[in-house]
Amino acid sequence: MNIPFRHILLASMISSVMVASAITPEEVTKAVNLAREAPKNKVLNRKAGEALQEAGRYKEAVSFYLKGDNAANLGAAECYFYLYDFDKAEEHLDKYLAKRTKAEEAKDQNFSYGDGSEMIDWTENLSNRIELGRSMLDRVEQIEIVDSINVPAEQFFKFVKLAKSAGALADDSALDKAVNATAMEQLGVNGLCSPVYVSESGDDIIWYGSTGTGNSKVFESIRLADGSWDNPTELFDYASIFGDSNGSWVSYPFLMSDGITLYFAADGENSLGELDIFISRRESDGFLQPSNIGMPYNSPYNDYLYAIDEENGIGWWVSDRNQLQDSVTIYTFLPKDLRVNYPVETPDLADYARVSSIAMTQKGETDYAQIRKQIAAISSNTGKKNEDEIRFALPGGRIITSTSQLRSPRAATALREYFAAGAKVEKMRQDLAAMRTTYAKRDKSIGPRILAAEKELEQKEAELKQLKNRVISLEKN
Repeated sequence: MNIPFRHILLASMISSVMVASAITPEEVTKAVNLAREAPKNKVLNRKAGEALQEAGRYKEAVSFYLKGDNAANLGAAECYFYLYDFDKAEEHLDKYLAKRTKAEEAKDQNFSYGDGSEMIDWTENLSNRIELGRSMLDRVEQIEIVDSINVPAEQFFKFVKLAKSAGALADDSALDKAVNATAMEQLGVNGLCSPVYVSESGDDIIWYGSTGTGNSKVFESIRLADGSWDNPTELFDYASIFGDSNGSWVSYPFLMSDGITLYFAADGENSLGELDIFISRRESDGFLQPSNIGMPYNSPYNDYLYAIDEENGIGWWVSDRNQLQDSVTIYTFLPKDLRVNYPVETPDLADYARVSSIAMTQKGETDYAQIRKQIAAISSNTGKKNEDEIRFALPGGRIITSTSQLRSPRAATALREYFAAGAKVEKMRQDLAAMRTTYAKRDKSIGPRILAAEKELEQKEAELKQLKNRVISLEKN
């Protein structure tokens, strides 16, 4: 591919939240020892706190910041933020602001990440994120995490194993035939980013690229009936989908099998960390304003990707919250049709929000070992699917590949109804995708048909979920 390539992982651009600390253990030890030798020296205590904070040792940093000067209050606020203690973070930020000097104020108001982005007011930014964190902590979703693995950051998408029906995450080579250098120039894109999302059929690719202004945009490439690829369509950039210009990056797209629901990562004032995961839905004239999917998926760090494999009943999300050098953590979990949040009075709620322990999210009746085997057995989704093969995930990790495996004859009948209805829904999705392609070519006359088809599809998908729940209920009883 004769196109300039630049794989961008935003963690490498961020100076405020470093996955790999720039400070050495020796430097941390020296700063701590100096503070301990002069326990009443406020400046040395602040510097020890700064060293520990840079090393990601926030709890230890706080103990020194509390003995430091007024500038140490800002450091304490930052550490409490990463510890999810948003009330104390706000308290110490207010203390700092009440006594900061003119020089400190000027420095705060001219903060830059060092990546070419605009100057911001760091204390205002921190204050907004503290408030966002507090509101998100009130809505922590109850999920069951199956497992986690740490993998190389640059290649993490290769470890996300999806059924063919869920699509695929591929590197930029998937765009070789779909996007040429001329198209890149016309789109104002100077670099392609991995991964790209490829639909089950391989005829729809959603990808993102960097621009000369330091921003990114999300595009869609569609293969036509004759096998050629239509010109890529720009879906959105940060400003167009959020309605403001307070962010710059939209990235890591994953489209659900309904062809409507899109998950992606973005920075900006709507994000708790540098990158948070958002959800949006496609309408006939574009995508709706996104919603932050909240905790535990998002954190004060970078959260990159959220993907659901409905066929296997497995969810995936990727984060660098564990701060491992050149690595990210991939979590697998059991997705639910309806979101259920922890009550706000739940003990140790912050531990659930930051995923302090996978075990604390798990339930005794679920066979997680079996689910891990199921995940390991997911084959490459690039091959052809056996038309006679069925897969249906039951609660507790049980996978049905034949109706004869069901104990209840009524459940077996319901399962056959479910797959028959599923085939019709899939055909509706394909027809809707074709209409959208036509619409994108500026045939706006089919707009009403698209709206009607979307409404009908939404109804049929709701009926499909009811059938799925009926199978589960009949087999359980």
